[in-house]
Amino acid sequence: MRRAVAGAATVAVMVSGAAVTGVVGASMAAGDDSVVLENDFDVAYEPWGPRGAVTLAISDDARTGAGALSVTGRTAEWNGPATAVGGLFAAGGDYDVEAWVKLPAGTAGSAAVHITVQETSAAGDAYTWVGGAVDATADGWVRVGGSYTMPSGLTAAQLYIEAAPVDGAHPSFLVDDLVVTGAERTSPPAQDLTGVKETVDFPVGVAIDQRETTGEASELLLRHFDQITAENGMKVEAWYDAEHRFRPSADAAALMDYAVANDLRVYGHVLAWHSQTPDWFFQAEDGTPLTTSEADQELLRERLRTHIFSVAGWMSDTYGEFGGGENPVAAFDVVNEVVNDGATSDPDDGLRRSEWYRILGEGFIDLAFEYADEAFNDTYAAAGTDRPVTLFINDYNTEQSGKQDRYHALVERLLARGVPVDGVGHQFHVSLSTPVGALATALDRFADLGVTQAVTELDVGIGNPATAASLVEQGYWFRDAFRVFRERAGGLFSVTVWGLTDDRSWRDDGGPLLFDGDRQAKPAYHGAVDGDVPARLKSAGVFAGDVPLDDDATTSPVWDRLPRHTVQADDGSGEAVADFQLRWAADHLTAQVRVTDADPDDADAVTFDVDGATTTVGRDGTVTGPDGAAAVVEASDDGYVVVAHLPLAGAVEGGTAGLDVRVSDGATTSGWNTPGSLGTLTLLEGLSYLEVAEATTAPQVDGVVDDAWADASAVSTDRQIEGDGGATATVRTLWSGDTLYVLAEVADPTPDVSGSDPWVQDSVEIFLDAGNAKNGAYRDVDTQIRISAENVTSFGTGDEAAQAARLTSATAAVDGGYVVEAAVDLLGAGGAGTFHGLDFQVNDGTAGARTAVRDWADPTGTGYQSTARWGVGRLVPAEQPEPDGLVNVVAPAVVADDRKGTAPGAVLLADPGEWTSPDGERVRYTYRWLRDGDPVRRELGALTDLARLLEVTGQVLRGKADPEALLSVAGSTYLVGGADVGHEVSVEVTAHARGLDAVTVVSAPVGPARR
Repeated sequence: MRRAVAGAATVAVMVSGAAVTGVVGASMAAGDDSVVLENDFDVAYEPWGPRGAVTLAISDDARTGAGALSVTGRTAEWNGPATAVGGLFAAGGDYDVEAWVKLPAGTAGSAAVHITVQETSAAGDAYTWVGGAVDATADGWVRVGGSYTMPSGLTAAQLYIEAAPVDGAHPSFLVDDLVVTGAERTSPPAQDLTGVKETVDFPVGVAIDQRETTGEASELLLRHFDQITAENGMKVEAWYDAEHRFRPSADAAALMDYAVANDLRVYGHVLAWHSQTPDWFFQAEDGTPLTTSEADQELLRERLRTHIFSVAGWMSDTYGEFGGGENPVAAFDVVNEVVNDGATSDPDDGLRRSEWYRILGEGFIDLAFEYADEAFNDTYAAAGTDRPVTLFINDYNTEQSGKQDRYHALVERLLARGVPVDGVGHQFHVSLSTPVGALATALDRFADLGVTQAVTELDVGIGNPATAASLVEQGYWFRDAFRVFRERAGGLFSVTVWGLTDDRSWRDDGGPLLFDGDRQAKPAYHGAVDGDVPARLKSAGVFAGDVPLDDDATTSPVWDRLPRHTVQADDGSGEAVADFQLRWAADHLTAQVRVTDADPDDADAVTFDVDGATTTVGRDGTVTGPDGAAAVVEASDDGYVVVAHLPLAGAVEGGTAGLDVRVSDGATTSGWNTPGSLGTLTLLEGLSYLEVAEATTAPQVDGVVDDAWADASAVSTDRQIEGDGGATATVRTLWSGDTLYVLAEVADPTPDVSGSDPWVQDSVEIFLDAGNAKNGAYRDVDTQIRISAENVTSFGTGDEAAQAARLTSATAAVDGGYVVEAAVDLLGAGGAGTFHGLDFQVNDGTAGARTAVRDWADPTGTGYQSTARWGVGRLVPAEQPEPDGLVNVVAPAVVADDRKGTAPGAVLLADPGEWTSPDGERVRYTYRWLRDGDPVRRELGALTDLARLLEVTGQVLRGKADPEALLSVAGSTYLVGGADVGHEVSVEVTAHARGLDAVTVVSAPVGPARR
């Protein structure tokens, strides 16, 4: 995996008496200036990685030495080389950044190149230039850079080099001789902790590069791990220079040396992959793409074999034969990520349509294993050893059912063909919303195949900003996951964590690893070793918004749009005594609390603790608290409702606040949190909300925009998640019955579906949380649906077949883009007034790479992992036309006698039902009684009507009935006789209003019987 900026927010959690922190620049001291980062780019470019759609390589067009960094394939101004510096720069430290740049030979004109730092904090992202821009040309090298001071309070920082467009194009450029000098970062002393490797019965690995082979990082690694993997240094592109010559990367050599010196195993990664493989592998000598001709296939087969034998040969020549005692290589990922994320067709083999596949078909996997087995376990193996290097197939999302099925089927086919596959690798790049049980299911699924298994790239994103609550929850996640691994130790080759410390992780969704940027143990470490993890803390995301304290405050529809947080009784019963909802504004938090308490008491109250400031609202409406605290209180059927404005200082989107809500019922108090603790609130963007109209006629799902969509409201995918600009969609929604209809009209003049990953192809994604649980982790009824411009569907977390069964879709190409139309089953959760979590996303691809992502609601780009930040849609009923006559809205009925029921001697009463009339015209009723549908004479009707008239008159005099009811008494009663037994009796009601035609409706019948 390529690196990206990452970091953890400023938080502290007590574990065994020590504070566990995650903060950029927290324990750094400014010392004498020294070199903190330096690259000559002669043979390698790590720790730099691509920012956006860009290709990095080593070029021999160098300013000094043997090489320079070549930056090509740029599609946006911000594309370029980037590296995380949150772990290098000290908060408040001063730095001088210098690099030399030029344009490639033969490039006309000039381009403005500059260096930028992306600074991520609770307030969002800021972009600070380091010095000014320089005009780079192909004529010679120019210096770029300047001075930079690292702000405090950052959760992440990324240094990158970018260039302005020239005539709308984004030019390639070269970088050489980069040096950063300034204050070195210092860290707290190493903790004397039990090594993770000492707590399990399988090897524990970590992905690194050469920076972790010295100093404090090395000390941490050697204490906890006994196996290493090169994060990038052994991928295919790392072994070749700009002239396509094989040579070991600096990282590969450094890690092999380090493993030998410290008696570590090496798990190699990777021999064949669709990504980070040089383009020339799949090109003829003239640069044209290889075809499927026999000659081109043979050329690619030979390149694959030569590459594998070159890697194995260099390792054997330098470190001894495999299995001979000196060579540390124990395993290798032979092929990586070959399983498609969605179903495939023609053929339906479930495989990614990569360049390897396009040219060689599924057989390239067989060849890779056969070549690797020959090289590592025969040609370069020590005499007398039996296959010393374990050969793995490796993939991600194996915890998801559909991909898991395709992966299992592939391995079965390979083994049936005698392909030497020794092991199955599960990457497990997951998040807190991934159930640990899904990992257990994945491992158990492959246990029947007779091969070993490995967890190869484990990390667990917790979201940004990291909070004390999320760090603790991550501790429990790692505890449960490692318990799963320990239970299956006999079938596990190893478990590898994909990075040593959070500041070095490739992920940008919170600190995903065991140790923070100061190399201190997080709750995740304590969970992994099955130690003590702090008590769980309450947490909640709070959307921006405000509800004024007016007469409508307690019943505002805002409070219906999100699930509620529960306050449980403190007696351990689990009974809910209150629930609440929240919104935040710049200077206050708004809380609505519904208290269940039918017995008023002078001590009844709700107390709010916001970051230590306490506000108490009595049931009688009294408010005590800091300046600015205010509230309204209304009685409810089972208690009372409080809406309070609570002062909140310095609130910004992305920030956090502490909260407890305590409900006093007489002498008893129950709280949201355990006594003395505050839950963590994360202040979010405003909630994206739409109203979904009921379709008078359901649209036909055919990709054609028919008249049914005319009355549907529209939203747009205006949030930029990835890239710059790109395709956008206008999305309309309708509902009918238990079905949600979605129409996305995508503006994209150049649709592209050539990428091998479905999310890289031009496509629309629909996220649906039926019932709006905002659960975070996907439930069975939650779905991520992806529909490409060519109507190829794929799905995210969950049962793929079940998701597919809910969907009907169609697409159509139109001028300037394409249309996606879909119908999704709401699984019984639909109907007027219901709420559903929703988001819509557009993926924009160019030349097989995803260049932009835009969505409607979730700004994090992690909707594929969590439902928590999706928007909300409310299903609203279709407007009914104003009636031009009398309308029966509740049918008439025959009301039985209170004492005699419907037996002979009972007096039945006609209930006319409910009616509407234009302009509220008064309605009166006449009645005719029917036996088996035929009119019947009423025996003693005058007497029973008189009795009814006296009854209604009494109700009118007591104010219990409208005087107009007296007009509709005549004929409203029926005395049941013996002749009615065995027959059905009903009443025909005719409604009358002045100037309107009378309307007649017949009630449902009753069947009199003898008592």
